[in-house]
Amino acid sequence: MRVFAAIALALVVALPSLARADGEVAATALFDEGRRLAEQHHYAEACPKFAESQRLAPSGGTLLNLAECYEHTGQLASAWATWKQAAARANAAGKSQIEKMTLDRAAALEPKLARLTIVVSPDSDVPGLEVKRDGVVVGATEYGVGIPVDPGPHGLEATAPRKKDWSGKIDVAPEQADATISIALLDDVAPLPATAAPATTVTAAPVGTSPYPDQGEASNGGAQRVVAMAALGVAVVGVVVGSIYGLQAKSNNDHATEPANCPTSTTCDKTGFDLTNKARNEATVSTVSFVVGAAALAGGAVLWLTAPRANGIRVAPSATGSYAGALLTGSF
Repeated sequence: MRVFAAIALALVVALPSLARADGEVAATALFDEGRRLAEQHHYAEACPKFAESQRLAPSGGTLLNLAECYEHTGQLASAWATWKQAAARANAAGKSQIEKMTLDRAAALEPKLARLTIVVSPDSDVPGLEVKRDGVVVGATEYGVGIPVDPGPHGLEATAPRKKDWSGKIDVAPEQADATISIALLDDVAPLPATAAPATTVTAAPVGTSPYPDQGEASNGGAQRVVAMAALGVAVVGVVVGSIYGLQAKSNNDHATEPANCPTSTTCDKTGFDLTNKARNEATVSTVSFVVGAAALAGGAVLWLTAPRANGIRVAPSATGSYAGALLTGSF
């Protein structure tokens, strides 16, 4: 077991080293291929080779070749940033001459850099806003600042909570320092109806006439009957709940008045006292439930009986010069 453990430990230690060795081998091969292509002036093909080599095995020498390659392809912003990276690496390694050379190369490119300014409207600059340029998130501190970019087309996207997604494109010319694109996100709300519904006009019926002109114009009162049914349902629930709590209240009260719990009408132990309070609370709930149920029953009955119908009897107040009363209309 000790031998197996030692072998396993050796493998765990060796695997990362093997992975790094494979990465360095691939990085070296890519660097050599990039150098070959650059010597043939195939810079567009050489730059990706140098970039991948740098990703696999970062090196100051690879950065120098990559920056030079970017300059030849006209990607001046990428070249400028890469010269800056090479300068920082040279400074960390104490190579002052290389640091000065790379800083000079970066400074020589600055007047030629194309710059893109992203302007975000105040209404769009809300918490959760995310802006991407060419798929890379742009920090909020970059809004309104001319950031060096490579010439050519650039795609932008913006998203924010409760806003509609936004996207746009801009083509930046070489050495164009004033390229600007504005981002304005619309609120993500439901569209308003094209036309407003016509207002309903209610006309009072003349005294002595029925408020229902004829059977064809009368409403069937469907909505009112739905409300009536709902009220009746509440009434049923009130009666059921009131009955349940009433029975529980009676049961607890009977239990509380047992001699073991309340020897007299004014003397009770803790169990009797708790049962008495519980019965009192349940009785209150029962009473309230019955009252609500009764009110809902009365209201539902009134709504149901007064709902207009296409056929049947209607009741409406009526008055003339000689009498006043109720007018029954309808058909049988």
